[in-house]
Amino acid sequence: MSEQHRGGTRADVRQALLKSGFDHLYPGIPPGEWQPAAVMVALVLRSRSGSHSQVAVDLDRVLDDRHFQVRGLPSAGTQDDQRRSRLEDRKQRRAEAIAGDETL
Repeated sequence: MSEQHRGGTRADVRQALLKSGFDHLYPGIPPGEWQPAAVMVALVLRSRSGSHSQVAVDLDRVLDDRHFQVRGLPSAGTQDDQRRSRLEDRKQRRAEAIAGDETL
């Protein structure tokens, strides 16, 4: 069984909190309240674009660490996305290297 934070929140769920003093930048997001990071990302994206669409994003790029505090481990899905991104980067570099060799 996973460790519990105060208030019954699961310790294995990545969470985010809007720091006090930055609520004017994120209307509708209450400062000082821990929420699942995925929920916070959705709120931030909606406040930026006015859209409810699902967008694949890097959590750390959406939740500016100057404005948000994050705790917990990244989800398995996030780790899979990061691995996939690194694999795609390696494939791209390899393709570019091969293309460079062909031009010699």
